[in-house]
Amino acid sequence: MKKSTYTKEFTLVIIILFIGMSFLPFISNGYAGEKFTNNVETITFVQQFSKPELRNNNEFVEIIIEQTNLVLIDEQKPMMPIFSKTFELPFGTKITDLKVKIPKFQSLEIEKLITPVPKKQKIGTEEIKIKKSIDENIYSSNEPYPNSWYSYSLGTGLNKLNDHVLFLSVNIYPVQYIPNKNTIQYIDQIELTFTYEKSDINLINSDEYDLIIITPNEFIQNLEKLFTHKNNNGINTKLVSLAEIYDGYVGRDHPEKIKYFIKYAIEEWGIQYVLLVGDVQKLPIRNTYASWWEPDILSDLYYSDIYDSEFQFCSWDENGNNRFGEVNDDGYDLDGVDLFADAHIGRIACTNEEELETVIDKIIIYENTAYGSSWFKETILAGGDTFPPFYDADRDVFEGEITNEYVAQALPEFQHNLLWSSKHKLNALTFNRAINKGAGFLSYAGHGFEHGWGTYRPNAMVDRMIFYYMPYIKFLRNNEKLPIVFFDACLTAKLDFNISDLDEYYPLFIQFLVRFTNVEYDTSLFYHCIAWDIIAKNGGGAIASIGSTRTAYTWVNEHGVFAGAGYLDVSFFDSYEEGITVGEMLTQAQNRYIVNVGFDYFTIEEYILLGDPSLKVGGYQH
Repeated sequence: MKKSTYTKEFTLVIIILFIGMSFLPFISNGYAGEKFTNNVETITFVQQFSKPELRNNNEFVEIIIEQTNLVLIDEQKPMMPIFSKTFELPFGTKITDLKVKIPKFQSLEIEKLITPVPKKQKIGTEEIKIKKSIDENIYSSNEPYPNSWYSYSLGTGLNKLNDHVLFLSVNIYPVQYIPNKNTIQYIDQIELTFTYEKSDINLINSDEYDLIIITPNEFIQNLEKLFTHKNNNGINTKLVSLAEIYDGYVGRDHPEKIKYFIKYAIEEWGIQYVLLVGDVQKLPIRNTYASWWEPDILSDLYYSDIYDSEFQFCSWDENGNNRFGEVNDDGYDLDGVDLFADAHIGRIACTNEEELETVIDKIIIYENTAYGSSWFKETILAGGDTFPPFYDADRDVFEGEITNEYVAQALPEFQHNLLWSSKHKLNALTFNRAINKGAGFLSYAGHGFEHGWGTYRPNAMVDRMIFYYMPYIKFLRNNEKLPIVFFDACLTAKLDFNISDLDEYYPLFIQFLVRFTNVEYDTSLFYHCIAWDIIAKNGGGAIASIGSTRTAYTWVNEHGVFAGAGYLDVSFFDSYEEGITVGEMLTQAQNRYIVNVGFDYFTIEEYILLGDPSLKVGGYQH
């Protein structure tokens, strides 16, 4: 049963230089038109801009233009305004020509340097927020920054109607900065005309199935109950074993064979959802190299990013060196990763049949009973001062709480339970108590680790955290009142969590265990991470969670949430509307991040959904 959803408009800020777009409506002082001639069509887009406004920011100056909707946030470089817009074109479309008309620019002298972009705020174990510093190469240059008035990018994926489309994302930079001359130059209008050819590609040959469940043989029998439940609710479902895939599909390794099978399932059956069943030792995950501070990332997105912008199979290894999803030192892609999802994907990371049975029962009960329940309209928003002053951070800027505020704004019809350190309401007891009362959504924003989370009280001057550890999950008794959880934090979904990770946190304790007990220092044994443990909890916990498989970063200040984990957190909840699935919520959040913030391979790849992607958020109306 094919579902359509609608996404509310949402714009914040961009992080990567040359790609970023917002899903914005027609703006009063700009217009876009299309012309049609057989399969050749054009889009003409005109945007007008007012004169830049200069706004003092201590020793710096900010450039404000009313019509822009984003800013360029390349670290330590000038923060420049951007206007961005996204067009959705039919799958198979080819851009054949671009014509640009720009009137003569005007110049304006400025007395201060333009505000630089601060460094990312790493929310891992060695976090330091660095105050504003500048890139001397840029700030001493005679060259304009940015060096173009516009840029555009292409990507192929699912839109909010679950159609496969080509995203054409256009960025316009109406102001350029020449630092060594203390000058900005600006335009008041730009006109872009794209010519493109529509394709006769018929991607989907049938709509036989909506959901495929991929599983090792050992779980086939357990999944029959979920299979029946999904089909009874109009989600046409097919169970496929890993053995069938490994024997029947080509690929250099098991993950690539799974990906080729998913491609087949999209084209031949019209599937929209992929549920992976099994932990990463039973059903492999792709290790990628999309990080500049982590040796590798675990990413299930690999399985759902099927097509590149040329509508070919997206291998994530364009250079053929078997290092998937590589980026260079500046974070730019080396392997042709498209990043847009072509199917909604999630994983039940079960180790055994008991865990799987627990999660299946929770899914069935939730989808059958949650609709219309008062508890579903409650949210839990937990956070504190993620970067207090001893990180050399600004006083009275409580990053976790600011992020929570934006989540609350994204869910205006919900009641919000604010567990904030500034209100002395955040600790392990209040966290569990709030969950036990029941909630539809839970957003935690702060520091995280494989087996818990931690944040600070306002303006803390010493490294003394408020902690929540995974064993506390045992005291959750919320039964069927199960939230969907977003962990805006590091490492909470590290599915390869092992004793070496614990050794980094508790070296003396681990040495004692290994020396005086039967515990072996075996890194091949993986433990539960908190994002999975809260789902596997019998009698309560969560119904689904989104977390990062590695260290994360965020960028939040008193003006908003601009990039990283925090931006994805807000975008996820901003995607909610009645009738949506949790997989659609994550895909729409990822799309919004890519077109608004940019191709941040690290963040988009490391955040994964644990749970059923076809889960009906809030349950089915019976």
